[in-house]
Amino acid sequence: MKNKIYISVLAATAITCLFILSACHHSKDTPAAGQFGLHLHTQIDTNEVDLGTFYGEPHSTLWKAMSLNYAQFYISGVSLQKTDGTWYDIPGSMVLKRYELEEYYVASVPSGNYTSVRFYVGLDSATNATNPSQHNSSADSILAATESFMYFGAGQGYKFMSLSGAIRLGTTDSIPFDYQIGGNSNRPLITMPLKNFTVLPNQIEYSHIWCDYGRLLEGITINGSTNNIGNSYGTAPQINTATLVADSIQNMFYYEPGE
Repeated sequence: MKNKIYISVLAATAITCLFILSACHHSKDTPAAGQFGLHLHTQIDTNEVDLGTFYGEPHSTLWKAMSLNYAQFYISGVSLQKTDGTWYDIPGSMVLKRYELEEYYVASVPSGNYTSVRFYVGLDSATNATNPSQHNSSADSILAATESFMYFGAGQGYKFMSLSGAIRLGTTDSIPFDYQIGGNSNRPLITMPLKNFTVLPNQIEYSHIWCDYGRLLEGITINGSTNNIGNSYGTAPQINTATLVADSIQNMFYYEPGE
């Protein structure tokens, strides 16, 4: 009996030591997490936007200048590319890019070296099927009633992108435009070019990206009766324009020069 007790105690002690050694090894091999964020600039060409101000657009042959009155869009499904080419998907990542704000904290991520970032403009289909009343407005949730302007309505979901402004064909004329983009098919995946960056333990790393609305619309013919109103749930011409704008979203993102 004593031998059995002794063997049992010895086995329990050995197992305990293994757990301790395993925990120590895991702690040693797992670096502290870092933080990742997006630093997003609202641009028209090289100009950081002041609302209501017209800025020239040298890339467009269809119109001369643009101004913005309002501009917001959702980003979700943010991923970071590792040096081996695989992607780390950041769970639950979502921000609402407001025209006047630049810095957006995304999440805690594993520290280490990365080579690119990608994200969707819009919301996943499950989130898009919810409504603002299901979300917590006390915390200023970007899906709550505090952002009701970004919601089409029941059965239609959220506006993935909402913007309004005006373009000029000449030097003085002004043609207003208004675009409300949504629908699960209008959720483009944006993959940024390769660019090495490092997330350090206990520090935040921002990816600096320009959101250029001039490039968004540079190839679209806009006048008082063509492509000036786009609504994903409007009349047939409005739906066509909304799709045209949604297909151009991939053109508007590039790294901030010098970063």
